[in-house]
Amino acid sequence: MPTLTAIYLDFQDPFSHRAWKWVSLLPERASVEVRPYSLDGESNPWDREQPSTGLELLALGELARETGRDVHLAFIDAAFAAVHDHEADASSVEAWLALGSKVGLDLDAFTADAERWRAEVGLWHEEARDECGVFGVPTTVWDGEHALFLRLLDADLDAERARRLLDDLADLVVQPVKEVRRTV
Repeated sequence: MPTLTAIYLDFQDPFSHRAWKWVSLLPERASVEVRPYSLDGESNPWDREQPSTGLELLALGELARETGRDVHLAFIDAAFAAVHDHEADASSVEAWLALGSKVGLDLDAFTADAERWRAEVGLWHEEARDECGVFGVPTTVWDGEHALFLRLLDADLDAERARRLLDDLADLVVQPVKEVRRTV
């Protein structure tokens, strides 16, 4: 059976948030590679002339990735919570930096080399398109070669339902199916 190896997410996307809640119910959370995919605009993330909330959060996530797995997972949780679970405004530079500080990121390292972190997001974004055919998020990657775009109706799952969904998707990803869409 195929193994979930990666997931492309954007912190601003509610479907990405639901998918992350699902993955977080599984032991695979500890091993799945969380990859950024920016939904801000049509162009590559590094072509942007103005910073955006989504891109800055994804760039901070890249600094968190380099800092270590535990910090990266803590940042992912905090970023989704800041954008989707709280009433606070997550759109200001101060909010992004406070979020990074909360999980122990070296904010001086981020501000000194912010273009590098944005470029990392751009590289993941292009790899997603070129190698996996990603066109949106959340997209899961199985065994590093099969990609499956999905949108969960809600994230109201328990561990048993989360495992069943993972197993069902693992079966589906190797089937000769191009698209499945719920209509009712």
